[in-house]
Amino acid sequence: MSGTVRELVFAEKPEPEKVLISLDIEDDKLFLLHFIIGTYFGPDLRLHDDDDDDPNKKKQSAFQIQASSSLLPTKDDLSASRMKRAELERVYHHVLRDVDPSLVFNRKGLSRYFNEKNRRASNVDLPLFRDLYPLKLHPESRVGNRYKLIESIVFVNDPDISCMSEDCVDRFKLLTGLQSFTLSLNVDVTEVVDDETLETLGTNNNESKPTMEVNGEIADAQAGEMMGLMDIGECDDAYLFRVSLPGVKRDERHFSCEVEDNGKVLVRGVCTTGEKQVHRYSQVFKMKTRNLFPPGHFSVSFHLPGPVHPQEFTGSFGTDGIFEGTVMKKLQKQTV
Repeated sequence: MSGTVRELVFAEKPEPEKVLISLDIEDDKLFLLHFIIGTYFGPDLRLHDDDDDDPNKKKQSAFQIQASSSLLPTKDDLSASRMKRAELERVYHHVLRDVDPSLVFNRKGLSRYFNEKNRRASNVDLPLFRDLYPLKLHPESRVGNRYKLIESIVFVNDPDISCMSEDCVDRFKLLTGLQSFTLSLNVDVTEVVDDETLETLGTNNNESKPTMEVNGEIADAQAGEMMGLMDIGECDDAYLFRVSLPGVKRDERHFSCEVEDNGKVLVRGVCTTGEKQVHRYSQVFKMKTRNLFPPGHFSVSFHLPGPVHPQEFTGSFGTDGIFEGTVMKKLQKQTV
């Protein structure tokens, strides 16, 4: 009996179509901002047992994850790390340090990009930070009055840009003048052990923070990240506060600090930073970036936790730019 030899042919599975991220953003300034935040940062993924020898597997940019996976990470897939929002802005300014200033967002523009949760108030479909990092996966919190933290985000100093369309990559290189995407930059990831120190920020957050005025007008909350940062401490009978005032004249003719009975502290002075031009050694430097606090008269006000005796206040302004004050508490008289 002669048998029939059949040749079995196994059909090869077609390779999945490669998904390329293309940022169809007409405005160059917004294109650069969204490109940087989506390329140099990503969700901080937990390492599985088989990934222990390759920690780089967790360092995937937000765009990589969008391009390579049909399913977004869940809360269980993310580590519980926290990163200062100021670090994201620092990387943004570092990447754009040599570009034309017209391509860099000011503090108000950055704040709008990071803080807005939806586009209902706008007829234009513009990208926002929360498009890449949904609030339910990456909630925000604050440590006292010091800084905002964003949960489960990692810095990618050597991003894989193969997921980006060539047009986007070429446009980024043309605008920035950069040819390499690798950054030699350290980013601080804050591990907060005591969650009681964290204040969760919602969409209608009324957090207590210093009020700052420049030349009689309320200053942008992001203007000069170091200006007006403060720490408050207390013991049984007194409060201690420290205020960061870089670039402020220490001359008593231009600087004052007033403390009221109810614990309100008002600091006034003159700031000399943030100029458009700086004159040094018979040379004139045109400033390409101006992230420091703007020049002019300013005031910082905040409240201590309780009432005080203003006449029992002492203060000193150090050469390190830190103003430190101590004031005695107004203690309630105890009746026996």
